Amino acid sequence: MTAADLSPIIPHLAHAMAIAALALGLLALARWLHGRSTPLNPRAELVDQANPAYGLVLGGFLAGTAIALSGTLFGRQAETLEQALPAMACEGLLVIALMRIGGLVNDRLILVGFSLHTEIAEDHNLAAASCATGSSLATGLVLNGALTGYSPGLSSGLRDAVILWALGQVVLVVGAQAYRRLARFDIHRLIQFDDNTAAGIRFGSYLAGLGLVVRGSLLRAPLDDVTHALQAVALAVGGLLLFAALCPLARRITLGGGSQDEEIDIQGNLAVAFVDAAITLGCALLVAEAIERTLVEVVTHAS
Repeated sequence: MTAADLSPIIPHLAHAMAIAALALGLLALARWLHGRSTPLNPRAELVDQANPAYGLVLGGFLAGTAIALSGTLFGRQAETLEQALPAMACEGLLVIALMRIGGLVNDRLILVGFSLHTEIAEDHNLAAASCATGSSLATGLVLNGALTGYSPGLSSGLRDAVILWALGQVVLVVGAQAYRRLARFDIHRLIQFDDNTAAGIRFGSYLAGLGLVVRGSLLRAPLDDVTHALQAVALAVGGLLLFAALCPLARRITLGGGSQDEEIDIQGNLAVAFVDAAITLGCALLVAEAIERTLVEVVTHAS
């Protein structure tokens, strides 16, 4: 390999470093705003109290935000820095705002029945923290899917992202409520009163899996017309039903006989919960990939 072979790579890497640095700066801003917009003091909880529940919640928020911000990098290598950086900054600020709004919505409509602040600050409840982490990852995945597409301009792209994020949040809430109603055991009691970390991991991984499925339904779906939005919703609902149907089968095949529900929800078996979470996320990824391919075909035929 000669210097001539490497010469085209250097501008490409310089471009990538610039947009990655901006994304990192936006992540730092999200971290600062999270600390300012919650009643908990990050340093006190992380260092003085050594609160693992708060660490898990903050880590989940940062991971979800990073996943969402990665959507702002979509297609940026084809743009000049003068075009890419201002657009990324606008989308990044929108991502941070929607991550915080999504967290509040999920606290009210998904993690219902208990005070997340009390469970994290006073009880150091890892079960509640696991649920909140899954919720943050799900919101980040939805935003990533909403930002991954081509829109005619920045304003229309921001509009499309907000609309698709809102549609995705609705599907997340519906899927979470369905889980709570169909579960064999009371999720609220297991998390708040029993501090059952295994049950929290199972519910949190289910929420993150929902995020994967919804993301797959939103990819490459700019809202050129109402049809695309309806297609995205239909694919998200269909993916949710497929995910709900395949997960129990995948658990039974992978974990073998016995009652996984009792091991996790009654015995609090973390070993089974970790495997269950991996199966749930794996199943969600497969469904999401299948939906993504379907969506590409739907949009291609529609155009």
